[in-house]
Amino acid sequence: MKKIIGLLLLPLFSLMFSGAYALDLSKPLPNWIDSTREKADGKPPVMATRAAPPSGFRLTAEYEPVAAVVIGWAGYTDMLTAIGKAATGPGHAQLWGVAAPASIPGVPASSYSRLNIQIDSVWMRDYGPFGLTAGQKPGIVDTTYRHYQQRRNDDALPANLGKAKKIDVFAMPIIMDGGNLMVDSKGDLFTTKRLYIWNSDKTPAQVDALLKTYFSVKNIYTFEYAGYPNEPTDGTGHIDMFMKLLNDHTVLISVCDQEPFKSNAEKAIAFFQGRQAPDGSPYKVIQVKGWQDSGTWYTYTNSLLVNNVAIIPSYSGHDTEGAAAKAAYEAGMPGVTVVPVISDDSITAGGSIHCTTQNIPALPGKDFKAEEAFTPTPEFRDVNVTDSVTPLRDSGSSTPLQQLLNSL
Repeated sequence: MKKIIGLLLLPLFSLMFSGAYALDLSKPLPNWIDSTREKADGKPPVMATRAAPPSGFRLTAEYEPVAAVVIGWAGYTDMLTAIGKAATGPGHAQLWGVAAPASIPGVPASSYSRLNIQIDSVWMRDYGPFGLTAGQKPGIVDTTYRHYQQRRNDDALPANLGKAKKIDVFAMPIIMDGGNLMVDSKGDLFTTKRLYIWNSDKTPAQVDALLKTYFSVKNIYTFEYAGYPNEPTDGTGHIDMFMKLLNDHTVLISVCDQEPFKSNAEKAIAFFQGRQAPDGSPYKVIQVKGWQDSGTWYTYTNSLLVNNVAIIPSYSGHDTEGAAAKAAYEAGMPGVTVVPVISDDSITAGGSIHCTTQNIPALPGKDFKAEEAFTPTPEFRDVNVTDSVTPLRDSGSSTPLQQLLNSL
């Protein structure tokens, strides 16, 4: 009977994952949930069936060599186009465009790979793949996106991308957004305490153990976010909204005279001042201005580093602040090429350059071929992950087939 049901479901898979869909590019979803358009389905997460990465894999720092930048074509297309031009031009990386057009102006065809995979939103950093390296082999870690009950397509993207690019995917059973994660090249991981709030069904030690196993990190450092322990004032509570590692011993921190951003920055600065970095140098702390206006948090730390190119946010009417931000990156990364990109629209929805991109680390001599079309066929397994914000109506004890049938 199960085999018959499985065969009957194959046509439904094709409909569900065929790429026959359309996104409203004029009204992209914000980084947070839009309750007027999105409803939680109350179902447990569904993840790719993979064990932890083998020994030798590690999560790379953003300032290490980058092979490709992944974007999701779900809004702010002018900004994404500018990012793509900078990443493939001075950044000398490939651009992987999910749900993107056949070509993007200013992006060479030889550097562009279009992936016809369904997504819900533009926030690739948060739901997208965490890139791992091990010698000549790439890997992807897939965590549970915090909006998995509302944005199923986004949450499935890492597994589907791995299938399209023939990269192994390793599923880590915790809720984690990529915007709330920074690592250096020495095994240190930085995040905010919101990570533990999302995973309140586990102890902090259990969460840390998973991070160390899947990302091959040694030390985990957590910071408060603006508004902690209540709802984040910046709308996300992510570390990339106020902090940026420029190398193993230089950190950029967004400072502000307005509370709670002021106190949050002061605590972060105090952590690094007088501390020795893992490469033996004292940490260098560079400050850059941030501000809140009409409920929007404007920050220059939400940037993308691609092979010694810093693609940073730019905001209309703030030329002085933008010039100071450019100088801050140049001071922290000698020889860097800084490319400002207008981010007026996306920042009001809770993110900028970093939030809409994800890095795939470079491997020596590795060539990632373009995939013009892809019909994902994800694997399913039960995962018991509790969302502390939206309690599940299903404990996660149902079978993969039941999960799938319940979702139809």
